[in-house]
Amino acid sequence: MRIRSLALLTTAAVLATMTACVPTSEETRPAPRPSVSEEEVTPVETPDDAPKVSIVDSSPGGAKDADPLWQGLAEAAANKSEAYLKVYVHTGNPDVPDSGEATITADTPDSVSVTVDAENVDTKKSPFLLVQGTFTVEEIGGSAYTLKAKNSDDIPELDPKGPDDEARCTAEDAQDRISLAAQDLADDPDKREDFRQQWGASPQVWWGIQKTAASLNQEGGVAGDFLTEACGEYLQQ
Repeated sequence: MRIRSLALLTTAAVLATMTACVPTSEETRPAPRPSVSEEEVTPVETPDDAPKVSIVDSSPGGAKDADPLWQGLAEAAANKSEAYLKVYVHTGNPDVPDSGEATITADTPDSVSVTVDAENVDTKKSPFLLVQGTFTVEEIGGSAYTLKAKNSDDIPELDPKGPDDEARCTAEDAQDRISLAAQDLADDPDKREDFRQQWGASPQVWWGIQKTAASLNQEGGVAGDFLTEACGEYLQQ
């Protein structure tokens, strides 16, 4: 069954924060959580021959302390080590040239910028751009890096296992499951890696969960429309 409205995912996330407690005449008690089945999570194990800096993720953009892409690039540049990237970046300028270099920057303010050969950028999920390959990394500014590809080989052992974006967005319990994940991540950001292994196989939805969680943690607790953005192409089917 398709999700019935583009607004419902965001509405569900808002309600999760606004109705955390239900007042009664005698007490205030927690609202019941929607009932969803447990996630089946397969732990991701890094192969011994993978680069020490290996990032398979969806970048939320924004400040360095919240973006594993930026953190990994900084580590690789500082240590002069290689970095394996398989990272989706949601950008407001998804146009990538057929050849030459492309500069990829998330559409979140104060994000890191990555300059890379256009052939290492996959635009099939535009405006989610996939930067993939093993690179040498050079820092050229406080928030800018240049990548030089050593190869474009995939390391599938590093990929999170689970449903893809279409399956996540069109599941019977998608509204409850996705919005609950965003709320739980907002409540406990230190568990980000657990959530990545659980949701990373659906990179657009994982981006939406992260962005929604960050918004819920801002003053005012507004969920925004990130989950709608993540699922939009499937909701219109």
